[in-house]
Amino acid sequence: WNVSSESEALKQTVREKNSAKALLGLTSAILDLSVAMEALTVKLLGSRQTPLHTRKILWEISGESAKKILGTKLTKLLTKKISIRLGAQVASGALLTGLNIYDAWHAWQWNDPSIYGYLLISMGGLSGTFGSIFGGAAIYLGLNPLGWAALLLIGMGISVVVMLSSTPLESWLANGPFGESNSIDLYLQDSSEALYRLISLLAGISITIDKNPDYETQATFDFRAEVPHAIRSADTVIRLESRLPGLIGALDSVSIRAECRLNKISAVTSNKGLPYQTKTEIVGKAESPNAQRIHANSLELFFVTPNQHITHSLKWAVRAQFILTRNGEKHYFPAPPVKDDTKYSPTFSKPEFTKINQPFWADEITHKAKTND
Repeated sequence: WNVSSESEALKQTVREKNSAKALLGLTSAILDLSVAMEALTVKLLGSRQTPLHTRKILWEISGESAKKILGTKLTKLLTKKISIRLGAQVASGALLTGLNIYDAWHAWQWNDPSIYGYLLISMGGLSGTFGSIFGGAAIYLGLNPLGWAALLLIGMGISVVVMLSSTPLESWLANGPFGESNSIDLYLQDSSEALYRLISLLAGISITIDKNPDYETQATFDFRAEVPHAIRSADTVIRLESRLPGLIGALDSVSIRAECRLNKISAVTSNKGLPYQTKTEIVGKAESPNAQRIHANSLELFFVTPNQHITHSLKWAVRAQFILTRNGEKHYFPAPPVKDDTKYSPTFSKPEFTKINQPFWADEITHKAKTND
């Protein structure tokens, strides 16, 4: 399930930026992890083992040759012994620099003030790259001056990105019909598409899976009861909420398509019988609810959840799509994020339960209701 979630995050990056950015970002993350794991391995092994293959010298730069290009002072600081580890560090720093320069350009195209944070991070990556190349500089607390500069710049950059990144609504205002247009956001200049995206931002679509407060363990048929027997005999209520009815007025109509299936969650154990991860699989077909209850801004679906087992547990997976009909034209919610120009097509007509954050479909994880709503 975690792999599926990360895979969908990668696909979202492809849709908002491009496949090269997503692939290089993944490569950079793997390279950073490899460098960190190598350093940890060396620290744990200490002097008890022969040097790792990654630390062996592959190539040594001649001091005389370096002097002709860099001069005497820089040659003294230059790391002349080249190993796999050093190459990985330089490549990692170069990738960090390049990726954040691209992110800065992307932020500029979207009129996003986080551009300054990405520029700081790219400067930090550049500083770290030169810190590895000129490793002969004085070391202070494990890092040379360029290393400390890299750490400071990257830390500042991340803080700026977190604080200044535009919210989806701010991105819409800055790039929609009333904002500045760039080649990357031309679809938001179309008034119909811009209104569709704005309604989706304000729709507040959420999914709640909860215990049914009206549930009775021994529910019996009682024609005088205020709550129908089908609701009282269901132990689980799935609530699909949105502000769409209040946003569109009486002239338009909203319908909801929903599918609910059971997830079987079981523990994967090691040879010693210790659980080390969980496995999630979809059980059976879409379930029909015991009952439905419609409110002004929500639809409640009532289900009976099977008893839990010792070896596994069962949880509900929900996929919902809100369909707004305006002047005979259908609009599907939730719409993709503002920076994603994906258009609806028959490809998205059916929900997929092996992934989350599917365009035009709400799910119980991505659209989980917030407690302060």
